Amino acid sequence: MNESPPLAKEWIRGVNIGGWLVLERYITPYFFALTSCHLRGDFRFFPHQIDAPPPTSPLYKPITDECLPISIYPVDEWTLMEALQNGSPAPASARSDDRHHHYDDSSTNQIAQQYLDIHYDNFLTFKDVKDLKANGVTHLRVPLGHWILGDVAANEPYVPGGWKYFIRLIDWCRQEGLQVWPDLHTAPGSQNGFDNSGHLGATMTCHGWDQNDNAANANGALPHNVQRTLRILQNITATIAKDQLTDVITGFGILNEPFSDCDMDIVRKFYDAAFEIVRKNIGPTTSVYVGDMFDSGRWNDGFWADESHEGTYLDSHIYQSFHAHTRDLSPKQHIALVCARDHIAVVECCYNSGRATKGIQRIFTEWSASFDQSVGYQVPALMNGIAENGVAEKFDRQLSNERKEFLRNFVEAQMVSYEAVEPGESKGWFYWNFKIEGGIFAEWDFLRGVREGWIPKLPDKDVSSQQVFGSCYDVLYQTKDDWNVVEEIPSPSNETLANDLNPIDDDVVLSHGSNLRKNGNGQWVVQPSRLFEIEVCFVAVCAILGAIFCMTRRGTKRGYIGIDNLEVNEVIKHVDTSVGSFSSSED
Repeated sequence: MNESPPLAKEWIRGVNIGGWLVLERYITPYFFALTSCHLRGDFRFFPHQIDAPPPTSPLYKPITDECLPISIYPVDEWTLMEALQNGSPAPASARSDDRHHHYDDSSTNQIAQQYLDIHYDNFLTFKDVKDLKANGVTHLRVPLGHWILGDVAANEPYVPGGWKYFIRLIDWCRQEGLQVWPDLHTAPGSQNGFDNSGHLGATMTCHGWDQNDNAANANGALPHNVQRTLRILQNITATIAKDQLTDVITGFGILNEPFSDCDMDIVRKFYDAAFEIVRKNIGPTTSVYVGDMFDSGRWNDGFWADESHEGTYLDSHIYQSFHAHTRDLSPKQHIALVCARDHIAVVECCYNSGRATKGIQRIFTEWSASFDQSVGYQVPALMNGIAENGVAEKFDRQLSNERKEFLRNFVEAQMVSYEAVEPGESKGWFYWNFKIEGGIFAEWDFLRGVREGWIPKLPDKDVSSQQVFGSCYDVLYQTKDDWNVVEEIPSPSNETLANDLNPIDDDVVLSHGSNLRKNGNGQWVVQPSRLFEIEVCFVAVCAILGAIFCMTRRGTKRGYIGIDNLEVNEVIKHVDTSVGSFSSSED
């Protein structure tokens, strides 16, 4: 434990309220498991469904055999609303061009609204908020859909709603002393093609948002969907002010996860305009955070570096369970990845001419304890289990004590790394998510982690996690490298590992942390590998032999002199230069 004095800084340690106002299938799978009963407005609920009304409520009715699962379960909010309004979701092939389909306020729209209201009312509770506060959480990040206040085009099936429940949450947070940082999680046309953008695309791309209007692009104006997003931000932030929520809402996220192929010029113009909107409507000191487009290093060019952008943050999301190479690691390697490669990504921004900016800093609004299991790979089996057996796959899954012990270390390492005490560039983090239905994705469930002890009580906001848990390498050192805690899904194969785009080449990770040692100041340093030491020795020997050979050759014709006429220091200097040059190239 580091006994250094507390830092003159207050950390943000937040949790996401994901899957609530913007739906995600893996978070609430039963809500997506529609049946013939749901489509006619006869809402039935599965045993232990997380967002069901209490059994004492007149709204509660259990699922029965007469309620037949629909042929294709929805995959996102678009297809869920589409199913409730049309009687079933359209096949993926029919959704490739939906510009000419119009939705209206018919009775089916009312069915969708009623179904959503049940979810909004029951998924997030006041007890959840109290429990988060009791464990030291300071902030909540609340994803908002761009349709929440009614901005829905005729060809979109989205159903507005949820604002009154959002206001209720703000009141709960006011009572508990929590701050709320909502974010615009979706955008018209989809800014990334992810299901969490509201509409799952055929590919991951930003171009439904930033390249949907060729005429606008040609004359230099922002594309239609980008302009529409700015109008939506204007409406949401103005309504926050009108509803007197600014005492609790102290920060705002402009847009979640714009994809890496977004037009950089368009994104920066959008960020500049959105920044002005947020600061004008919510307040001049409102914190503003923006997505890094999955590459924080591309923002090290003076972006928002001036003092007028103080209180702004470049936001990164770091997960290890999304790629085959990062899933296929030992326990120590997973934590080494946090301490080494991931930490490099943490501190690679934000600078201007090599110095920390006076404006934008860093924040990490999504990470989790999931490390070895793919969500996307398991969701189909999860939903098939409901359709075939009426029970979500691995609903009662339990974690071994050994796995919980590792998860505790994994969580603590990430807390320490993402706070980035040494460069002082980070403001803090938000865990994803506050809770999850069932057990298949237990590692994403913050409140479960608190109950089971693999998420620690959070330090006081003016105390860094490093002061409590030690450095990231301290956590790595105390971690057991027990492969039995790893439950990799899907199982690794040479094909998946060869095709992975994120190979691991970090020495600390590859050595399982065995190349770390503490120096005389008690700081962890990377000890060169045995192979590197052999190579250095070989170069040194060659340099000495070469120097001796040159200096011992005699003969005035060629101007050579004997070694006895030279100082030994000259030989040593020659060797040092050669070895130093080799070491530099290795670094």
